[in-house]
Amino acid sequence: MALADFPQNLRLLCSYGKSVSAICRQVGINRHQLKRYLSGSTAPSLHTLRRLCDFFGLEENEILMRHADFAALIRIRPPQLHRSRDRVAEFFGAVADAADLSRARHYVGFYHVYFQPDRQVPEIHRALTQIQLEDRCLVTKTIERYPGGTPGLPPVVKYEGIAYPNRNRLTIIERRPKATDTAFFSILYGADSEDFSMLSGLSMGVAPDSSRGIYCVRLCWQYLGIDIDIRRALSQCGQFASDDPGIDRHIQHYTHNELAAGDFAFMPRY
Repeated sequence: MALADFPQNLRLLCSYGKSVSAICRQVGINRHQLKRYLSGSTAPSLHTLRRLCDFFGLEENEILMRHADFAALIRIRPPQLHRSRDRVAEFFGAVADAADLSRARHYVGFYHVYFQPDRQVPEIHRALTQIQLEDRCLVTKTIERYPGGTPGLPPVVKYEGIAYPNRNRLTIIERRPKATDTAFFSILYGADSEDFSMLSGLSMGVAPDSSRGIYCVRLCWQYLGIDIDIRRALSQCGQFASDDPGIDRHIQHYTHNELAAGDFAFMPRY
């Protein structure tokens, strides 16, 4: 393929859309992948090129024309993108663009995540979360274990999500891939440097069990490192007494959900 003029031609086509994020969502292409095509740092596969041509109403030989000739063609036959505004893509695209990527690598690695699911039951739950940096985005994967059995829950519950740092906060949005009505939105006090051991904050979401209740809990993320024994870390997950001596006293403090005298709202501890 002659791709010398392709990035400039593609930029011209994208100028007819609502936004790059909206075009990505409608075509089904990763936003950062499209940005690499626009910059010329990466060439699309033949399959992806056909998808782009189908979306913009062009033939493959047309999108690869010399830019001067292509611009003349587009003036005569501009792409007709009669599609509704993609507000979801615009919103989350703006959120991702505002993320402070200079801090993103601080958070890559594995964490034990602690929280007290039920204020009436003196137990702390420990889960395992991994954060990876993919396509300039922090991607999360979480596994919770309920070996003793919990009504309405399988022995293992998995979540996937994204995280984005902004100043001294880390925000995480997660959901269960096969139960999309269960989602969690967490905000943690972030790390100012790479040298940190714990992050504390709040998580609000819809309970994963059959109750589907809305609740908010304090939580604590304990950093484990990048290269760990995953099998061992998973074996340590489960439910524990809130005063279990094997759980650090600082974690107990961060995760207890009682309201202290004078509290005017449910706040994280730090």
